Amino acid sequence: MKRYIHTVDAVFALILFCAFALSMLMVLMTGAGAYKGIRDAVRRSYSEDTCVSYIAMKLRRYDSANRSVSLGEIGGEDALLLTETTDGTEYTTVVYYYDGGVRELYAESGYDFKPEDGFEIIEARALEIASPSGGVYEIRCVGAGGGEAGTTISLRSAGVSP
Repeated sequence: MKRYIHTVDAVFALILFCAFALSMLMVLMTGAGAYKGIRDAVRRSYSEDTCVSYIAMKLRRYDSANRSVSLGEIGGEDALLLTETTDGTEYTTVVYYYDGGVRELYAESGYDFKPEDGFEIIEARALEIASPSGGVYEIRCVGAGGGEAGTTISLRSAGVSP
């Protein structure tokens, strides 16, 4: 009879261990699935969020009385023109969309350049920049994955003349 009790104890311990191992495996699989979902969501929204944040940062940087912000067009696409004067020379930073990416070019004002001359900041499908009223800029970016992000920036220096 004692031998039978020891066998039941061993089988019970083995079953308990297998149940514990199985529950640990299920917890790990659930965690891995959640991590993959979060990682994919971050990847999908990276380009559009980065695009909008970058342009918003540029607008805030040029939000002063001695710099100007305006809209223009480069290669048939909307462009943001950020102008400043350094050592008596006027320079313009142009942020625009061209050939699958948001690009930027910093050059002396009046410099004639081709859209492909700019440095690609981030891959994207589309970029829209609009100014519905003086000093207010609406930015909308469609990222490489197809997701959209947008923001509206109101410049504090709007209407302030240098």
